[in-house]
Amino acid sequence: MLVDTTNMGESTYDKMRYMVDRLNYLTLKYDEGHPEVSDKEWDDLYFTLQYFEKLMNFSYEDSPTRKVNYQVVNQLKKVKHNHKMLSLDKTKSLEDVIAFSGDKQMLVMAKLDGLTCSLKYIDGRLVSAETRGDGIIGEDILHNALVIPSIPNRINYTEELIIDGEIVCLEKDFASFKKEYKNSRNFAAGSIRLLDSKECAKRNLTFIAWDVIKGFEKDKWAYPKNNKLGYKLIQLEDLGFTVVPKSCFYLREHPTKEELLIQIQVIKDIAYKDTIPIDGIVFKFNDIAYGKSLGETAHHFKNAIAYKFYDEIYATTLRNIEWSMGRTGILTPVAVFNTIDIDGSEVSRANLHNLNIMEKVLGTKPFKGQKIWVAKMNMIIPQIQKADINTAPDIENIIDIPTHCPICAQKLLRKKENDSIFLVCENNSCSGKFINQLNHYCGKKGLDIKGLSLATLEKLVDWGWIKNIKDIYYLKNHRNEWINKAGFGEKSVDNILNSIEASRNCSLNSFISALGIPLIGNNISKELIKHFNTYEAFREAINNQYDFSSLDGFAMAKSNALLTFDYSEADQIVATEITIQKVAQLTQSDLPLKNKKYAITGTVKQFKNRNELKSYIEERGGKVVSAVSKNVDYLINNDATATSSKNLTAKKLGIPIITEAEFLEELS
Repeated sequence: MLVDTTNMGESTYDKMRYMVDRLNYLTLKYDEGHPEVSDKEWDDLYFTLQYFEKLMNFSYEDSPTRKVNYQVVNQLKKVKHNHKMLSLDKTKSLEDVIAFSGDKQMLVMAKLDGLTCSLKYIDGRLVSAETRGDGIIGEDILHNALVIPSIPNRINYTEELIIDGEIVCLEKDFASFKKEYKNSRNFAAGSIRLLDSKECAKRNLTFIAWDVIKGFEKDKWAYPKNNKLGYKLIQLEDLGFTVVPKSCFYLREHPTKEELLIQIQVIKDIAYKDTIPIDGIVFKFNDIAYGKSLGETAHHFKNAIAYKFYDEIYATTLRNIEWSMGRTGILTPVAVFNTIDIDGSEVSRANLHNLNIMEKVLGTKPFKGQKIWVAKMNMIIPQIQKADINTAPDIENIIDIPTHCPICAQKLLRKKENDSIFLVCENNSCSGKFINQLNHYCGKKGLDIKGLSLATLEKLVDWGWIKNIKDIYYLKNHRNEWINKAGFGEKSVDNILNSIEASRNCSLNSFISALGIPLIGNNISKELIKHFNTYEAFREAINNQYDFSSLDGFAMAKSNALLTFDYSEADQIVATEITIQKVAQLTQSDLPLKNKKYAITGTVKQFKNRNELKSYIEERGGKVVSAVSKNVDYLINNDATATSSKNLTAKKLGIPIITEAEFLEELS
């Protein structure tokens, strides 16, 4: 409560000066071990001073409301949270949000792009501040929280209060740091973890609250609807906290897509006006008890879902077009542009795929200095969305399409395939084709030889140790010289050589896929081994001009690719270097999953990864699809209660959701 200021001076400034001096004196006596007043009396005077400072928009330099004792710590201590700080379930579909909401009211809040932090107050004093960490254990950042202006050191509330929120750097505050740091999110995360709080104080960080974990359960704080998160956030504002931007507390039950879009735009506008960094919208059940009753997964609570802003576009300028050589000689255009920051990473290149797409996106005359707009598709793959094709370029800035291979200088051919036009180098001796063939052979889609990255292979070729694929198996002869090369050592070289030796025992489908036959990837290789269970049987079919187009999923183009490929080196490798495991031929009766379609989502436990589970299903005649539709027989998910888009769709369509264990039990 506010104290009587009648005898503190005539003017408001006199009263404020009196309170500053009095509080500083009382603090000194407290520190000396001789307190003269109770904690409540001190707090009442403190909050009265705080009230006048806010009223007058003024405070004295030595006011206890702004006086800070900077601390330097040796390291950030690990601390176990007093509550789980899990992540959010995410979606990019508004239909998922509508399905998630059901008939319950939700809060619509900005998803802040910063570092999650939890604060704890006891008897009105800030006693702990912790980063999210792994959700169970975080780091103690109390020394820095005490110097962030938007985190009150004291509040006018004596019960225990625990709140979660986000530490961000507002874009207006980040402007002066842009030259030195890439983006505001990483800047905020790094700043709050500084060991010297004086340095942290210079970083202009802001704490924005978005949840009340404990507090406001009794006394004057017991609002009529205190079980609603929205009311608790109002009470945080009353205590002086900055609260997450929100368009309205209550979105009506069963919202339409149009209503959601309106709410999203309102919040975007608020965040833009206040320069608050956000990367989505959180839809959270307003009824706290109902939200808790939904439980949680190992990853997230089920009381909220985040709608992510995917594929937002950013303007930049085209600098050039480079041409990337593939293992079959196809040249792929790659746009190079001025670096932009998307979702915390720097982006300066985007694949244009072929001549058709390049012309469709950039026009018939792309030019240096052309304005383009780039997005990260699904927040992963950079892609040019559009370009300025109306500005007439200067002749010297026009980017010409090459007529000769940029690597071997041989004249390029234009080839058309399925309405796509490609530039192709048909020189079999082109070093660009060879290095990519090597990289494919050793990569994950081939024999998966660990350590033989593209950069390493380029060095091995430059040193003259690899002139053909077979030479890979004789790199052990160069070990003594190799371990002394810059960037390598005995351990790393031996790991690579061990991986090469392990690859000598491989599966037939991996080897066929590794050869890099045009149009023949891993999935097609799996189909081939259903009909040819040894390499010898496969090669006999090639020699006899077998019509592969008669097989399921094969067209004439794939058949021709298989029949015209040069297998001479592959035959040598099989004869002298590797052992191919024989494929067990399964009859139709051996295929228990024939005609069954599965979708897979979530993490797997009994298989190494989802690809291994996929192969397991396909080997038994089943088919694995990427999306859930009415044609799917089962969705495999170890968490049937998750609110992911696939789970929601499966439930809506009545498709059974089964765990790995249930899948294996049914199969057995």
